[in-house]
Amino acid sequence: MATFTNGKPAPAGDAVATDLPVGSSAASVPSPSVPARYYFNLTDGHTMIRDEEGITASSVQAAVVSAMEAVEELRAQDPLNSDEWQGWRLEIVDASGQAVQIIPLDALLAH
Repeated sequence: MATFTNGKPAPAGDAVATDLPVGSSAASVPSPSVPARYYFNLTDGHTMIRDEEGITASSVQAAVVSAMEAVEELRAQDPLNSDEWQGWRLEIVDASGQAVQIIPLDALLAH
């Protein structure tokens, strides 16, 4: 799993994956056959908790699956504290720093 730096505990909110990539350039998305490194940064628009480790994935879609698994792990750590993460999102960022997908951590869906 990704490692976040700044000492803040990982969020425990519900998440909904968005289907639209943030970047508009198809050139920034690696081909499915070439593994690439993706980072899972957490942000509320003001504070950024950067993932210093990242993961290697075969595609953006594979990185999204891994990110959703990470969010589920974070949610399981403290399921009653989701309000703390209202307005936060997990940004999947490629090695160049380009955000390729955003997953809101707001408690939009109950499990």
